[in-house]
Amino acid sequence: MSRALGLLLTVGAVSAIGTCPLTYVGNVQQFVVEQENGKNRRTVPAVERAMTAADFYDYNSYSSHTGLEEEETSIMFLYRNLDLPDELSFFWIHGIDDGAKAGQSQGSARVDGLITGVPSGTTIAQSDDNTNEWDWTSSTTLGDLTHDGTNLGGFWTFAKNTDGGAVSGLPMDKNWEMKIETNFIKGINKWFFYFGDGSA
Repeated sequence: MSRALGLLLTVGAVSAIGTCPLTYVGNVQQFVVEQENGKNRRTVPAVERAMTAADFYDYNSYSSHTGLEEEETSIMFLYRNLDLPDELSFFWIHGIDDGAKAGQSQGSARVDGLITGVPSGTTIAQSDDNTNEWDWTSSTTLGDLTHDGTNLGGFWTFAKNTDGGAVSGLPMDKNWEMKIETNFIKGINKWFFYFGDGSA
């Protein structure tokens, strides 16, 4: 049974929901996440480490190794590189690499995804596994990768490892909004947006 999800990821002012200024809790920057229907609006901290997005993704063995992965789970989170504190990234990871956590094994899975409204200047930091699964697209159909355009598309089929990707270069000096749509076709039974304070 497939399940669909819509999510808005915003920084700055969004006309439909009012002003969302950048805020800090201590020195941890906060961002705004809400579901597409305007429900469950939350201010969330990014995950922060002193390394690039690609280094934190730690792609090897056809999988990410951030330590946040879980079997049959799709996670999303914002990421800040503390060595370059104005460098903001977005991660989207499905499943877990076999052996990464005791007792967890990712079964056969399929996920389609689409992100529209991607700010200009954004770059792909990591494709998991390659650009046939996570790349730019001019299409607005989930799972349709054209390898051009300004939208990001995911067409992921995997087992015993992760699939997903990360983008970097999201602006922190202007307002933006990305719309994230996904269809969990099989093998993913839950999803969450991971907050940098360890909650979800």
